[in-house]
Amino acid sequence: MAAINASLWINEKINKWLGEENAADTLSQSVSNNITSEMGLALLDVADVIRPYPEVIDYLRHVKDDNFLAKLVKFDGGQKTKDAIYAYLSKYGMRCSGEIYITKPRWSEKPTTLVPMILSNIKNFEPNTGKRKFEQGQKEALKKEQELLDRLKQLPDGEEKAKKTKRMISLIRNFIGYREYPKYGMIRRYL
Repeated sequence: MAAINASLWINEKINKWLGEENAADTLSQSVSNNITSEMGLALLDVADVIRPYPEVIDYLRHVKDDNFLAKLVKFDGGQKTKDAIYAYLSKYGMRCSGEIYITKPRWSEKPTTLVPMILSNIKNFEPNTGKRKFEQGQKEALKKEQELLDRLKQLPDGEEKAKKTKRMISLIRNFIGYREYPKYGMIRRYL
């Protein structure tokens, strides 16, 4: 709740003081340990492994059977693809689209549900997009933080406003999203 409250505080105060709406949206980009973002970026990395292998891509376009991973090895790049998908499933296989519904099959139970997302990533994104997107988001968040703090310091009581805002930004950047604790497995935190 700390990060949610900090986001609400930021949006309210920055709108009041500077007339800017939804500043927390930019400030919360590319935070470390946000498992939802990490899953998407990791799937872009899987697409990067598959991208150089047209036979594998063609095979994936026609996959209907959830045992498709076993047949991958007969294609050039198939073993690398299989290893990349298994590594992804090993880390995120307990997740799924619409996972709030407990009856939905998990990705490890129905890996074909990942195939359209992987193919879409290959089609729509350039190689190494995941890393670039994360770095770009970090830069935008840090730039927005500095811009807001500089503007706040120009206001009456600006130093105090900037100090409080800096603290709230720190709460957002450190606690928003999901955290993974290896000892306890996945623990969802809406902070």
